[in-house]
Amino acid sequence: MAISFSKHQAYWLCQIFGWGTFVLYEIVNYLGLGFFSWKNALLIGMAAPLGMGFTHAYRAVLLRWRLLEMPFTRMALLALTAVFGLSVLLFSGLTIVAWAVEGSANWASITPNYVFMSVLNWSRYIFVWVLIYHLYGLMERINRTQVERLSYENQLKNVELQNLKAQLNPHFLFNALNSVKALTHSDPKRAGDAVMLLSDLLRYSLNYEKQTLVTLADELAVTRDYLALEKIRFNQRLEYSLDIEPAAEKWLIPPVLLVTLAENAIKHGIAQLVQGGVVHIRAHLKEGKLQIEVCNTGHYAPQPGRQGIGLANIRRRLDMLFGGKAFFDLNNNIEQNTVTAAVQIPAL
Repeated sequence: MAISFSKHQAYWLCQIFGWGTFVLYEIVNYLGLGFFSWKNALLIGMAAPLGMGFTHAYRAVLLRWRLLEMPFTRMALLALTAVFGLSVLLFSGLTIVAWAVEGSANWASITPNYVFMSVLNWSRYIFVWVLIYHLYGLMERINRTQVERLSYENQLKNVELQNLKAQLNPHFLFNALNSVKALTHSDPKRAGDAVMLLSDLLRYSLNYEKQTLVTLADELAVTRDYLALEKIRFNQRLEYSLDIEPAAEKWLIPPVLLVTLAENAIKHGIAQLVQGGVVHIRAHLKEGKLQIEVCNTGHYAPQPGRQGIGLANIRRRLDMLFGGKAFFDLNNNIEQNTVTAAVQIPAL
């Protein structure tokens, strides 16, 4: 079973382990050099709690005044100053302990050279502690900055996705209402049937704004309603078919993706032809990805700088949701007089 520690517990474990290792290393070193004495062992043993106390106080100052947030150069200067200051404190504390053990203060031994070399000796260990803690603080700051940046970018993406869906909703419904309007005077009965289908489309449009992704099965249901609505409007001028692999129906796709492709095929393809044409929708899985093809009779002649709302919306949403892993393309087949919109969506 994995053991987990809080940051506070991990800090104290590192303190105890680090200073404990220091004491063990120094005692083994004294034994190896033949300089071991109980007085030296006592001083080394006292160095651990003193070092732990001084470094912990330094850590408290860093956290209290948020000094780890300062620019790198200033933080480096602070770290070097801290190494010197903590080394002086540790030397002073151990000197007092040594005098207490001896029972008297030996001021004659406190020469400038002795003080300098002693402080330099202790600075080796203090430097390691300060370096590790400052690097830890720096990495935490970098990670926090990255998390905040990703969170901010995610919020922006969510806002943009909502805006894109809000943009698409009136565009799609406006075109659907035009289909009903065209039948109002010419064929009231068929217009009534169209209104029933339109109500289902309205219900779906209200629900999909709350979702980022829907199953292909849900999208197919509303696409069938839309095609049935347009079939009422165009009558013999529109024929359509769907070839859907059952396993593909569980795949997640952006809402109104398939409806938008069908709408684009009818508006820019079938509606432009006097004799009408056919819309064929195919969806299947290939190499772990969903392949969607919407093929319609007609010819696609894009105008530079004037891409339709629906197609631009599809491209942007696919890019935002799948990070460039999705694929969308629109191609003409001149020999067969057809246009094919192809979409490839990876699994999430």
